[in-house]
Amino acid sequence: MLVVSNLYPPAVRGGYEVECQDVVEHLRERHEVTVLTSVQGRGEVAGEAGVLRTLPWVRHAKADSLQAPRHALLGVRAARAALAAARPELVYVWNGAQIPQAALQVLTTEGPPVAFRICEHWFRSLYTGDVFLRHLTPGERGLRGAWARAMRLANRHPELRIDLDRPVRAAVSWNSQALRTAAPAPPPVRTVHEAVTHPSSARVEVFAGVERRPAPAEAPRILFAGRLDRHKGPDVAVRAFAALRARHPGATLLLAGEGPERDALAALAGELGVGDAVELPGALRGDALLAEVARASAWVVPSVWEEPAGLVCTEAALARVPAVLSRVGGIPEMLREEEHALFFAKGDHAGCAEALHRALSDPGTPERVARAFARGQELRHAPYLRAMDAFLADGLAALGRPAA
Repeated sequence: MLVVSNLYPPAVRGGYEVECQDVVEHLRERHEVTVLTSVQGRGEVAGEAGVLRTLPWVRHAKADSLQAPRHALLGVRAARAALAAARPELVYVWNGAQIPQAALQVLTTEGPPVAFRICEHWFRSLYTGDVFLRHLTPGERGLRGAWARAMRLANRHPELRIDLDRPVRAAVSWNSQALRTAAPAPPPVRTVHEAVTHPSSARVEVFAGVERRPAPAEAPRILFAGRLDRHKGPDVAVRAFAALRARHPGATLLLAGEGPERDALAALAGELGVGDAVELPGALRGDALLAEVARASAWVVPSVWEEPAGLVCTEAALARVPAVLSRVGGIPEMLREEEHALFFAKGDHAGCAEALHRALSDPGTPERVARAFARGQELRHAPYLRAMDAFLADGLAALGRPAA
């Protein structure tokens, strides 16, 4: 089997890379699995067997756009070399963002049957979002039209000759129904089997063993754990916390994470008069994070982008921490509103503050947390792996290749 992803640990930017690694390790119990990924992380792991870090990494920069034909050529060479070395019976694509999608076109049309695991929105713009392939379809005018003509000339290279009209028969699994709706199979892909499997990871298991020691009611502790960038909405958490303090003056907010918004968040907390009650310890991992989870009175997830399906929902549920969640993307599929968690509208800091107050004071909170814990059992790693095995077996059968 050849697994393809733009990033693979130790190169990590989100949760899907860890999820992919977990699935690879599971599949290796019964199959030979090779991973084809980008050059990101190359050299960080000594003696890395079964991982080919050979695909170019395409940045969102003008310089990389100018190198699009070169990156496409390097990508197809890496793809064909991986097919020759691994001789896979299945190509299993996880994430095609920021790698040359000419490589994906080769892998999915010149190789064995294909399956996709879709965890982010890149799938909806397969080929059309690529800095090289998007110019192969005529119709652009002016300077862009001239550049497009140059790209079509480059595509005459004997090792390229990419034909975007070639269909791709594939099995596709999305990590939420929301993402399935937002990023359906694009025109080249003709699905023969589809599934929705909510994500999980081996790392969520440790949260089920957290021994709760919540902060006292007069000094509740609000937890945010994630990257400090605008997509995750930490500023919403700070503004909500400032409003919450009117009702809970002894409360504190822990922003556990690193990211480009760290200094701005510290400044915002100061402007809102809560600088002394907002802690920014950086990223917490292992026992340090679990200790804070044990103390948390509520766990806030204020994402302002259409997050497909955050693992943090499962972590909060298994740790039995009251969850206050943004109503975006696939989050309402992970935990259901009112039944398992309290929700607020995207970017609505006042609504977030009200939901936090309810989580801290509502007599129904313990029952809601208990129901969330039961839901968390359904989202644990073992049932997830069984669902992924079933997807591959059913997908291979639909593709005309029985599972081994």
